[in-house]
Amino acid sequence: MSAMMGARLDLAPFLLSPSPSPSRPSPALRLRTSSPTAAAAARTRLLAPRAAAAATAVSAKPAAAAPLSADRSVVRLGLPSKGRMAELTLSLLKSCQLSVRQLNPRQYTADIPQVPNLEVWFQRPTDIVRKLCSGDLDLGIVGYDIISEYAQGNDDLVIIHDALDFGHCRLSLAVPKEGIFDSINTLEDLLNMPQWTEERPMRVVTGFGYVGAKFLKEKGFKHVSFLAGDGALESYPAMGMADAIVDLVSSGTTLRENNLKEIEGGVILESQATLVASKKSLNRREGVLEISHEMLERLEAHLTASGKIMQI
Repeated sequence: MSAMMGARLDLAPFLLSPSPSPSRPSPALRLRTSSPTAAAAARTRLLAPRAAAAATAVSAKPAAAAPLSADRSVVRLGLPSKGRMAELTLSLLKSCQLSVRQLNPRQYTADIPQVPNLEVWFQRPTDIVRKLCSGDLDLGIVGYDIISEYAQGNDDLVIIHDALDFGHCRLSLAVPKEGIFDSINTLEDLLNMPQWTEERPMRVVTGFGYVGAKFLKEKGFKHVSFLAGDGALESYPAMGMADAIVDLVSSGTTLRENNLKEIEGGVILESQATLVASKKSLNRREGVLEISHEMLERLEAHLTASGKIMQI
């Protein structure tokens, strides 16, 4: 198994001052990697698609001293509520000796007995990001793809650990294999197709309209229209409803079986599960820094022991 390096947020500056005054600037947020000599390669593989967002999160000014969204003392952690992502999240936490205890499976709340003052909330991944942005959650485990689409550049969100080693996928642009796309094999080929005009733009169906539109604009596409879709996107080109799709891809089998192909340069971002936090909560809600630090240490200990983080 090839070793994988993850980037993590260095919480040490915060922990030196557990309860910073809202009127005083927060210490700078810094990313620390577990393998300094491999930093360049790892950032290319893991962080390149998110460079702008990461730069914003690391260098952004501290949030203004406005009241937090809820007058509460308990720290809230959002976890995926259903599906494979939920199963793998609980499995990872259990492996880190952070077993989630849900007394009533019909309820959305739980706790982790090893971490006092922590309240677990099971939510849809999209709602985890929204509630982190609103301050109703303090911490969350969610895919980077969901953060990118639903946080939409919100600089209050900061990724504490970006490589939890599950939920791997990529957000990619795909086009039909045949017809006018027969000889289209690169993003540049697609850009230079004469068919796209103001009257007849390239039609793209996706559930990731924010990052999809941002990506294509940055790549120089001028004539594009987006159609929101939520499932079975592979059928749209075959039905004549779209020219291309932007969708999550794991193995690529579904694309191939529906006569679609990825093209060189068309990967918008690489994604896997991340531990993310509200910067405002890290700065100003009592207990969030300490719990973040404990979770981070347990996660890295587990990933290191299982060979998922390279140590030099």
